[in-house]
Amino acid sequence: MSLSTKETLPAPLPDGHAVPRGEAFEARCDAGGPMVESKIKSHSFKLAELRSESVRVRAILIAFAGLLVLILIRGIASLAQGHRGEAWPFALLLAAATVYEVLWLKFVRQAVRSNEEVSTAAWAVNIILESLLPTTALFLQIHTSFLGPHRALTSPVVLAYFLFIILSTLHLSPVLSRVAGSFSAAEYAAVSIYVFLLFPEVGAHEKLVAYSSAFSYMALLIMGGFAAGAVAHQIRLHVVAALREAENQAKIAQLQRNLDIARSIQQGLLPKVPPQIDGFDIAGWNRPADETGGDYFDWQQLADGRVVVTVADVTGHGIGSALGMAASRAYARAGLAIEPNLCEFLGRLNRLLHQDLPAGKFVTMATGVVSPGQATLPLISAGHGPLLVYSSQEDQFRSYEAQGPPLGIFPNFTYRCQHMLSLAPADILVLVTDGFIEWANADDEDFGQNRLEEVIRANRDMPSAKIISELYSAVVKFAGSTPQLDDLTALVVKRVCPSS
Repeated sequence: MSLSTKETLPAPLPDGHAVPRGEAFEARCDAGGPMVESKIKSHSFKLAELRSESVRVRAILIAFAGLLVLILIRGIASLAQGHRGEAWPFALLLAAATVYEVLWLKFVRQAVRSNEEVSTAAWAVNIILESLLPTTALFLQIHTSFLGPHRALTSPVVLAYFLFIILSTLHLSPVLSRVAGSFSAAEYAAVSIYVFLLFPEVGAHEKLVAYSSAFSYMALLIMGGFAAGAVAHQIRLHVVAALREAENQAKIAQLQRNLDIARSIQQGLLPKVPPQIDGFDIAGWNRPADETGGDYFDWQQLADGRVVVTVADVTGHGIGSALGMAASRAYARAGLAIEPNLCEFLGRLNRLLHQDLPAGKFVTMATGVVSPGQATLPLISAGHGPLLVYSSQEDQFRSYEAQGPPLGIFPNFTYRCQHMLSLAPADILVLVTDGFIEWANADDEDFGQNRLEEVIRANRDMPSAKIISELYSAVVKFAGSTPQLDDLTALVVKRVCPSS
């Protein structure tokens, strides 16, 4: 009877591990600094920039709809005062600006669909053209009797400059916001100079007030541009951080998928069907601490009917140890098929793993050969322990030492002859990795070998698969909320009465 990877075990407790979240994004930089630029020259940011621009243009079009209502109200008011034809130039100007914004919106959406990048020059030209709308409206107001040059410089149209400056933050560029403020101030200054030169009567009585008011508006426009630039910088940093987080999440999801695939492949390497060998009941089980691990168990049927059982533990756990596990298993299976002598087999495997494993990596391994109907079982260990045999007649455990160090450390080491175990009916050979022994509870107390022996003794009459299941339940109950920090692997060989 065999125990598959997880089927007959109690539901595992959460192991408390999470996929690494990656490095945190740091946005330590000045506005528009080189560090920011190096972080955001990505397709994701360019796409976010274009979508933000699309939102900005739609907001402008909504504002234009409101301006149209104001123009209609002004036209009605001018008609009531006997002024005819003064509203239509503003309506035509607004219509031209609307057509331009619609075309610009279409251009931006096309760039989004085609993944094209909008040049910095195109952004700057767009800002200049948009700032011409309030400038042109001011010139029209200067030459209308409804307002005239006296009130044009302080009319509500000046607020349109601030509207464009505020919305320039959606460019996500501090530089473009400053450009919007600077050009707005320059164009307002041009209108002011035009008024003061062509209509000197505007400042004839209160020249200081007129000049200082115009200068104040220019200063406010410039300051507004720099303030918008500061806001754009912060928005830019938040967008970059959000994009970086999204990219990290996508990488984590991809890593998780890859780890799930690796786990599936690794679990597929473990035997699924128990070996059918007269006089023995064999079961094995494995549970990695992470998605993949370095432990494994195996059994291999030889040509003469014997079965080689193996438990191995590659240092550490995770994907690196999983690769070492796959290499160790492959070498072991190939070596056991051609080398029946366990000492020679370990020596050859040791040299191969020394060549392949990186520095600091090694493998502990215990291997035994089960012969149909025979009581003797040769067992050899390369740094793996404990090697426990429960004697049913004596009701006690015998523990055996390893014949040498783990594999992959000393390439020329010669392993001593194997132990020759003699198993009577109901005797049990137990091979586990140190994940069972060293799993600690909240008081930092290890499960330990003594508790492991107690569980085996209490379940000595059970099949091998049930013994492993009870062993896992006991260690989980003992550990409580403490997460599993190491891989768990167990292999149990129980001597039973031969079939007649």
